[in-house]
Amino acid sequence: MLEAAGFEVTKEFVLNGQHYYYTNYNNPGQPIKEKVGVYVQFRNAQQNKLGMPLPGGTIRLYKKDDKGNQQFIGEDKIDHTPKDEDVRVKVGDAFDIVAERKQTTIKSSYRATCMEYGYEIKIRNHKDSPVTVVVNDPLAAIGKMVSSTFEARKTAAFAAQFNVPVAKDGEATLSYRVRVRY
Repeated sequence: MLEAAGFEVTKEFVLNGQHYYYTNYNNPGQPIKEKVGVYVQFRNAQQNKLGMPLPGGTIRLYKKDDKGNQQFIGEDKIDHTPKDEDVRVKVGDAFDIVAERKQTTIKSSYRATCMEYGYEIKIRNHKDSPVTVVVNDPLAAIGKMVSSTFEARKTAAFAAQFNVPVAKDGEATLSYRVRVRY
């Protein structure tokens, strides 16, 4: 129904944590395999050959390959989007970026109103270029970051975000400890 080509998009690799990490005993030592989502974002603006209200529905994304042929890269549903607003689309999960999370520690206070959790997230990049993976994790209840190997940025009352650079054909480890009061 609508087509636009040749404009700038931002690509992001995202690992979203889950709230149940803080309410269940997750077998420390056993890694949880997690999918790294691939997102693209663009502005619904005139300079991007758009700039009109976009109706909610399915959006399909294509990219030219080395020979100039259009290759389908993914689809997602979007809400109604006014002009000059950002559109964010999840095009799928990365197959060449692997993430494994394991719980490394769990401690409770003598009154069991304060818990401290330790997590380690190993991210392996099998791409032929370096990437940065954005890790969004819930902190549950009243959480405080005790320590982390990458800077934690508080993005909401109960959420933290880490930007983890991973070298080409490399591995990076995010380790952090969070103290939670219930």
